[in-house]
This record gives sequence, structure tokens and C-alpha cells, in this order.
Amino acid sequence: MSLREIGAEAGQRNTGAVRYHFGSKEELVNAVFEHRMVPINARRLAILDELDATGRDDELRGLTEAYLYPLAEMLGSPRRPSWYLRFCIHAGFIQGSAPQDLDAQPWTRGIAIVRDRFLQLIAQAGVPEPLRHDRWALFSGHLTHALADRELMLQLRPRGLTPRAAFLSHLADTAVSVAAAGVSAHTISMLDDRRSA
Repeated sequence: MSLREIGAEAGQRNTGAVRYHFGSKEELVNAVFEHRMVPINARRLAILDELDATGRDDELRGLTEAYLYPLAEMLGSPRRPSWYLRFCIHAGFIQGSAPQDLDAQPWTRGIAIVRDRFLQLIAQAGVPEPLRHDRWALFSGHLTHALADRELMLQLRPRGLTPRAAFLSHLADTAVSVAAAGVSAHTISMLDDRRSA
């Protein structure tokens, strides 16, 4: 969708208003991210501080909760739907958007810390270096996509959903399993084949 189309859908007579205010699609996307991520980042940093204070800073479960729970606060409800998590899934692929460089702005500092600690923990657990960023992508994608799916279900079919607290705890369980999964000999051999090629 072009900036002109966004302006038209927003009901602006001047369809160039979006470009005037934001400059580019990337800057518009980043403005939406920043608006939502500032409170998410503050909450995430508070959880990380609590993990540090209680000696849980090297636990996958704690890091998973630091990723998950602040983002889950953006889930809507049947009466107040949200589209933010679905927005995140798609907008994160826009070249130049904030999720592509977590170290570039202060409001993604919390997620950058979670990522760095996660990569350190899986390195200590023996995940080979060529697979570590893939493992982060699998872990973070699992959590974000599951939340986006939940957001959609809250809007379309809220009856019969697992209670929120149980859903989030179970989602954390599965994400920890993704993070802690062993690397099979078969996968290692494929890495070795790639290196020798």
C-alpha cells in the first residue's frame, strides 16, 4: 500500500499528508512502532531488572517472560480489538523498519537485551554458531505469531478460547522448548556438509 493510499483510507483530502508528516513508509511504520514500543520497552526493562535482582538473568524462562508479557499487554479484547500484533508481523519485514535493527533506537533496547542474552544462553547450551540467529528467529517468531493469532481470535471468535493467563503461560512453555531444543546429529552433519562445500 502506498502512502497516498494510506492517506486516502485515513480520509485525508490531501493524499500527500502522510508523506508530509512522516516522510516515508519506513518512518510511518517506525512511528507506529515507537508509539506502542515505548511502554512495552519500559515494562520489558523492568522485568529484566527484576530478573537481574533475583539472580534469574540467565534463565530461558525469565527471558521468555521478558519477551512475552510486555508484548501480550497489547492484546485487545472482544470489546476493544487490537491490530497491533498483526501489524508487527507484517511491518517488521519492511526494509529500514525498527525491528530490522534493534540496536538503533532506545525504545527497542529491552528486546535487544533479551536477544543478546538469549544468544549467549543458547551458545552455552551448545547450539552451533551458524544456527543461533535462526533459533532466535524461530523463538521470537513463535511468540509473536501466536500472539497475533490470539489477537485475531479475540476479534473474530472469542468464545471458547483458553483463559488468557493459561494461554500465555502455555505459550511461554512452548517457547522455552523451542529455545532449549537440542540440535540433532543430522542437522550438524548438514552444517558440516555446507562447510566442506
